[in-house]
Amino acid sequence: MKNIKFADLFCGCGGMSIGLVHAGFDDSISADFWDIAKLNYTSYHLLSNSKFFQTNMFIDSDKEELIEALKKEKIDLLAGGPPCQGFSTLGKREDKDKRNTLVESYLDVATKVMPKMIIMENVPAIQSMRHESGMKYPEYAKKYLESKGYYAATTFIDGSQVGLSQTRKRLFLIAVRKDELIELDNFSVILSEEIKKNQKCSNYKTVRDAIGDLPRLQSGEGSDELVTDKGVIFNHYVFKYKNDILARIASVPMGGGLQDIPDELLSNHLKKMKRGGYGSGGFVKNLYGRLNWNEPSGTIVAGIKKVTCGRYFHPEDNRLLTVREAARLQSFPDDYKFLGGLIDQYTVVGNAVPPKFSELIGKALLSILKDYGRKK
Repeated sequence: MKNIKFADLFCGCGGMSIGLVHAGFDDSISADFWDIAKLNYTSYHLLSNSKFFQTNMFIDSDKEELIEALKKEKIDLLAGGPPCQGFSTLGKREDKDKRNTLVESYLDVATKVMPKMIIMENVPAIQSMRHESGMKYPEYAKKYLESKGYYAATTFIDGSQVGLSQTRKRLFLIAVRKDELIELDNFSVILSEEIKKNQKCSNYKTVRDAIGDLPRLQSGEGSDELVTDKGVIFNHYVFKYKNDILARIASVPMGGGLQDIPDELLSNHLKKMKRGGYGSGGFVKNLYGRLNWNEPSGTIVAGIKKVTCGRYFHPEDNRLLTVREAARLQSFPDDYKFLGGLIDQYTVVGNAVPPKFSELIGKALLSILKDYGRKK
């Protein structure tokens, strides 16, 4: 199958798109509101021919312009990950968070365009949030698409089970238009089987597998274009830490965290946190955390630049992961140079769909079309 075109909404720097291109789809249209997303997406050679729309999905005229472009381009697959901050357990999880309505905006676009296939990605915590209809969000979205003529199913993907050196978990809603397939009464089972069949890189991966070959750096070292004997490495540099922060980091062993830092190096706030004054949940356990070479990392997030963000210290060097190391853990190719300020770079990498995820789903969809598609 050739020239199967896709569009990527809320595309960010293009993690979803890269995976779909690797699976065999053609990048046609991309859309995001953020300037930095446009800067990065359009700069990467694999995605640079996409027609980029800087769309604000809260503005009806913007959305209508995008819908008309998608129809004109005759998109086969619509993919997207509406912002998850309103659903994430790392946020406030408010039912009335305005960003939650972007799920409905995405579904509205999808059913007005009616592509052959739809992919929607979000955090697993979305399954416990209720839509105003009373149903949980994934169930609402699934039934909505089914009512519009789609087979639809949800599936979880765990990065550590698909060759990612990261325990990132994401929920995907996947739909195929019924008139594209023979009559099925078990689409969910077929989808699950195809995903497992296409899981070729399922070996357990560790942090060492992902970043162990990169040059070792300390505070203030590295470069946005680090020249080595083996070539140029992009986005591999460390900002300069203050001495008190360095002392704290240096006292944390591999796999350790806040509990390993001597009290004399801590502020009163951190001492209270260390003693359980704010509770003893996962965030506290991972605060000032150092990664282990022989295990996958936790979920890479947008705020890695902060030393208090979680377990993101290099396994041995006294620093946080570089942007390149975070990108490796997210399965981005090394030839992708991330642009913008350092915070912007961390943000687009942390917010991205790992290309391995979308490649896996893209291949599963192509297999379903091949095995169950209607002959025309």
